[in-house]
Amino acid sequence: MAVVPEYAPDARRTLHPDVAATETVDLASWAETALRVPLDYALRGMSLAQVALAGARHFEALRHYPARDVVDATHGTRFYYHAHGGALRWGSDAAPEHGHFHLFWDGPGPGAHRHMAALALDAHGQPLRWFTTNRWVTAGHWASAQELIARLPAFRLAARGGRLAPLARWLTAMVQLFADELAALLRARDAALEPHLRQRPAELVWEDRTLEVLSVADATLAPRLRRLGLA
Repeated sequence: MAVVPEYAPDARRTLHPDVAATETVDLASWAETALRVPLDYALRGMSLAQVALAGARHFEALRHYPARDVVDATHGTRFYYHAHGGALRWGSDAAPEHGHFHLFWDGPGPGAHRHMAALALDAHGQPLRWFTTNRWVTAGHWASAQELIARLPAFRLAARGGRLAPLARWLTAMVQLFADELAALLRARDAALEPHLRQRPAELVWEDRTLEVLSVADATLAPRLRRLGLA
């Protein structure tokens, strides 16, 4: 499968000065979380990739970590970590992937989740790339880019205590710091499917196993913080 070209949107938006000042404070707080959480884990001898395994001793392809996902009923979100086919998906020249998180808005019942994006880590737990997938990859309901983008500012993840609670905060921080990239990523996802949807019914397109990764964007933290003026 051909790797979808990465999309790099303009990092800055034109905002009213009062709004811009408030957003800068918020982004600075998210940046602190994104930097502090991996450091705190490192001081305890763990990387984000290790923490993502939720205490499992063995990392098995396709298995969810944790087994029942992390479900945040308060915010209506969920996530899990797993791995499969990284080298095949990204090619031999790409930075190797240890695994990736899938992030969702939850629905009112089983199978009603809406996939927002996936975030890949390397073996050291450093973020590598964001990507979106076709519906068959994670099942659930399909949500348009417009719907998901409108909900980005409210996206939060929380876990009840334990070692995964800081990880949930880190994922929230990453979503908010990369909100512009994620908006562009979701628009690119829908654009990638548009020519197929003109030719076939949506259900057939969403279940087409030849269409897996639909858009990709860099998730390296340091360059993003520099573009935001936070590093």
